[in-house]
Amino acid sequence: MEIVQSIMKNNPCYKAGKKITVKGLMLHSVGCPQPSAETFIRNWDKPEQERACVHAFIDGNTGKVYQTLPWDHRAWHAGGSANNTHIGVEMCEPSCIKYTGGATFTCTDQTAAMEVIKRTYDAAVELFAFLCREYHLDPLADGVVISHKEGHDRDIASGHGDPNHLWNGVQSGYTMDGFRKDVKAAMGSEPMVQNQGGKTMEAVGGEMHISDRGVELIAKYEGCRLEAYKCPAGVWTIGYGHTAGVKEGDTLASEEAAKSLLKEDLAKYAGYVNACVKKGVIGFTLNQNQFDALTSFCYNCGNGSLEKLVNGRDAATVADKLLLYNKGGGKVLPGLVRRREEERELFLA
Repeated sequence: MEIVQSIMKNNPCYKAGKKITVKGLMLHSVGCPQPSAETFIRNWDKPEQERACVHAFIDGNTGKVYQTLPWDHRAWHAGGSANNTHIGVEMCEPSCIKYTGGATFTCTDQTAAMEVIKRTYDAAVELFAFLCREYHLDPLADGVVISHKEGHDRDIASGHGDPNHLWNGVQSGYTMDGFRKDVKAAMGSEPMVQNQGGKTMEAVGGEMHISDRGVELIAKYEGCRLEAYKCPAGVWTIGYGHTAGVKEGDTLASEEAAKSLLKEDLAKYAGYVNACVKKGVIGFTLNQNQFDALTSFCYNCGNGSLEKLVNGRDAATVADKLLLYNKGGGKVLPGLVRRREEERELFLA
């Protein structure tokens, strides 16, 4: 996830400078066919814009998050009392839709629309997970993560239907209940947040993150499919095993796009490795290569096997024991033999 700070200092809402105690997060979509966050920022960052100001826009073309207010500023996004309690985030919408009245629209290119909607959905999940950690919020608790429509239903926001109307209108399969669950899952570890220069920064705290070398190792052994398919468990899957929000007919443009999804998914498994360090299950100081190797192992074998592998052992013993996890269905599998050998080699590098 990349957060670009683009604070709208000319907007009267920013100049008002009122603060809030953050109690929740509200998800919006912009309500017009405009995928560019920068277009909204140019139009809203003006002294005469006295009606609206949000905390962030998610760009539909890139998935970048443009932060437009400090997170604890009171914004004008809800049209109700949620302005006093909730951070407001707008997802940009596809250019191939045309509103015909209210929340009703037509769509001329379903595939293109879904690419934008999926991009903004995935970015919103990562952003909301980051903010929930930052403000110690439980996304599954009542009223914490809500849409503008749900805010209206609770009588704390104006009469809008977003983003539910957008997701439903293109039959995306996305729901707010699913969104909240995805946010909760994404909180398993802290994602990499990038600044405008592209340098990696830690979102919160001092935890480690998998490097590009680790990602490449995992991608090598996982295999990539650019069209959605059902895994043996009957779950729609795409890329290097990504499942969140995937539905029949989804496609990815390239292996690089698949790797971007893989990096998002790996945050969870990197979190398991960090948790082992915090709990003292890993008793030695990890370097980056060791962290990458253990994250790869965890992604393949699961958190339970990770804890069993490292618990009470020194680094040399862990490296040797890695090689034992080479079986599937009780049989030694050549692919797993090669993967464990390469993980061990990285661990010792």
